[in-house]
Amino acid sequence: MANLSAEVVKILQINPINRINFKIESILVNKEQMNKVAKAITNGFIEISIGNSGPNFAASYTSWKTRRQKPGQKKLIGKITINSGALHKPIGRAAIFHECVHALMDVAGYKPGMRRDEAVAYLADALFMATLKIRVTQVGNVGVLYNAANKLIASKKMLNKPGTILRWSDCDPLLAAIKAIPAYS
Repeated sequence: MANLSAEVVKILQINPINRINFKIESILVNKEQMNKVAKAITNGFIEISIGNSGPNFAASYTSWKTRRQKPGQKKLIGKITINSGALHKPIGRAAIFHECVHALMDVAGYKPGMRRDEAVAYLADALFMATLKIRVTQVGNVGVLYNAANKLIASKKMLNKPGTILRWSDCDPLLAAIKAIPAYS
């Protein structure tokens, strides 16, 4: 598992992470913040495993912040489950990065609520893919979601303006797209 954890940490420390730098109110996503997640993974506070993350996802994050700890058990922050093969595909690495942004919410103590948490993760995910020129299928609810994220990125010129500061109202179309997906309703 150490090798798997090292592969996930590598995703958080190489290009395009240095180009993902934005803030929505108090939530900051940038290389320094993602290094905190990398450190939590390296120190074993976020478990990384290969497994089934669901039929529609290359990876998933489970928060353990409120999990009841058994006597003698190490206090873990959460777990990232990665589908087999996701590490070897650009879109899989983007999905892993997305889940690491969810982990950031726990590591940094942000409490945005489920839809806002997803908005931050999808925006960061879309930036990750845009910097690497990864294309996703733009159909259905997920297509609407990525289109909303990409329009926000373009309208605020986020790829060329590191440290872009957003308001939640800037994210209204993205939040509406998230709300339209039954799993996020």
